Amino acid sequence: MTTSHTLPENINLADHLDQNNRLDQFLHKFSPEMAASFTEEQRQAITTVLAPSHRPRKRLDLRKSFVLLGRKYYFVILFGKDRRTHQRARIIYLKHQNTGLRRFLSMGLAGGLLMIVVLSTIYLVTAGLGVNLFPHSNADNMLFSPHKSSAESP
Repeated sequence: MTTSHTLPENINLADHLDQNNRLDQFLHKFSPEMAASFTEEQRQAITTVLAPSHRPRKRLDLRKSFVLLGRKYYFVILFGKDRRTHQRARIIYLKHQNTGLRRFLSMGLAGGLLMIVVLSTIYLVTAGLGVNLFPHSNADNMLFSPHKSSAESP
């Protein structure tokens, strides 16, 4: 494993050490023989691929991780100017609008079905107890009276 001791002019020492650390972590996943077989050109290409992509500057860029109950969690807070193209922002807006409409319709359908089940159960229980919730309706006659066959009808 040979490493170059001269730094390119546009990279400072901290970035160079960070890149070497990333490369070492990547090569550590290979067997020692395979890691040693990479040429300097291949190592440079791997370092370029593993380099973090440039993130646009934000007014607020807060990234923290913490341990809670033995598990590691993270949170990210970003605030800045929206630099997305109009078309991309419109697509994201339509996706969110579509999921919101779908959620609204499915919740309405589920609520309606639940309401029908609850009201039907209440009606049947009260009718079985002899309480008439709708005294001037025909519902009791249709639900609880014996059906006459068409031959018995005058």
